[in-house]
Amino acid sequence: MKDLLTDIKTSSEPINYEAKVHWISYVIPVFFTVIGSVGVLYFLLLGYKFMLGFMGIISLFLIFLFIKGIIKIIRNKNTKIYVTDNYLTFSTGILGKTFSDISLNKLEGMQFNQSFLGKMLNYGTLVVTTGEVTHSYFIENPMELRNVLLHSQKWSD
Repeated sequence: MKDLLTDIKTSSEPINYEAKVHWISYVIPVFFTVIGSVGVLYFLLLGYKFMLGFMGIISLFLIFLFIKGIIKIIRNKNTKIYVTDNYLTFSTGILGKTFSDISLNKLEGMQFNQSFLGKMLNYGTLVVTTGEVTHSYFIENPMELRNVLLHSQKWSD
């Protein structure tokens, strides 16, 4: 199956900037997956007969954490954020793809958040809002994405 982003890249509109999801956004999902694997092992070793009682409920909760962590890891891995001349595009999805194109002319505001740890590790969140669409991700070089968006907005006016 072809990557849909490749089709976008070969379109007539060039990509000015592509943001990367920072590795820090994988820390909690990996933690959930590692902790949840204890519940999966409990289920695999003892079977469903022992899923009743207190330990069974704890095991089910850990299995839930395992599945949630795996889904979040895959979702982060498949998230693409890029800026073209006219749009800020978010591509997400595991089995199917969802594209959110935000017109640079319609951007109402941007909120830039970077903690002390974010400054040290060069990540932050850039929350972009329009009337109803809001996206927020931990991204690498958030100031660079902000500058690209501000520069693109200036030229599109």
